[in-house]
Order: sequence, then structure tokens, then C-alpha cells
Amino acid sequence: MSKLNIDQQTIKELFANKRSDFLIPDYQRPYAWGEDECQTLWDDIFAFAFPENDYSKFNSDDDEYFLGPIVTFKNTQNKLEIIDGQQRLTTLMLLLRAFFSKFGNMKDANAVSTSDDIAKCIWKTDEFGNPDKNKLKIDSEVSTD
Repeated sequence: MSKLNIDQQTIKELFANKRSDFLIPDYQRPYAWGEDECQTLWDDIFAFAFPENDYSKFNSDDDEYFLGPIVTFKNTQNKLEIIDGQQRLTTLMLLLRAFFSKFGNMKDANAVSTSDDIAKCIWKTDEFGNPDKNKLKIDSEVSTD
């Protein structure tokens, strides 16, 4: 019998974990979110992070954003097969990749630090925490044919 674990994590904890190795299994539908769904997610995250369009009103100690459940199953290859939440997880990865591109062109210390943190969420890391930009943390077996 499989063991059921329920963990509440931040997005950073979910993606930056060295053991996070996501797989979208072949039985899942292909990525199907369009502009409307992506915009809704973005607007929701933005409204949470910038209450009343004022970032100073955000309180990271008290405020929590509920993304919704991400249900995974650890398969025999120790990959986390995504059972539920594939569209949200994939969209977040795409957003992180866009942020990485944006911050990667900036040179100030905060942008460099943010870019480094994002890289550890997108790509698998070695034992020293260095991202390997040839190995994404999310893979898909879904056929797009």
C-alpha cells in the first residue's frame, strides 16, 4: 500500500528541493492552458504579492498564497509523477524561466541573487547546488501528436 504524505510547501521549497525531479507521465493530457488561464494565474499571484497594487502592504510573515494541490507519486525511478496540478506546475516553470531570462540580464547584486535562486528551481543541481542547464527539473512523457 502506498503511503500518503501531505506537505504544505512554498513554491520555492517545492522547486528548489534537490530531490524534486518531476515527470509528467504519458497518461496526462498535453499542456493546454491558453492565455486566459495563464493571465488568471498571474493576476491572482500579482494581487497576492502586491495588495492594492502596493508591494509595501505585503506581509510575508502573515500572508500565505494557496496555489492548490499538487499531487505527485514517487515512481520506481524516484521521479515525482504529477497526478494533479500539471497545468499550474508547468505554467509556474514557464514563468520562472521568463523571470530567469529577465534577471539574468541584470547586474545588480539582488538581481544576480534572484537569478541564482530561480536557476536552482528550474534545473537539476549537483551536490554543490550548482544548476545543470542541460537537465530540467520537469520532464514529460506526454505525446503532442
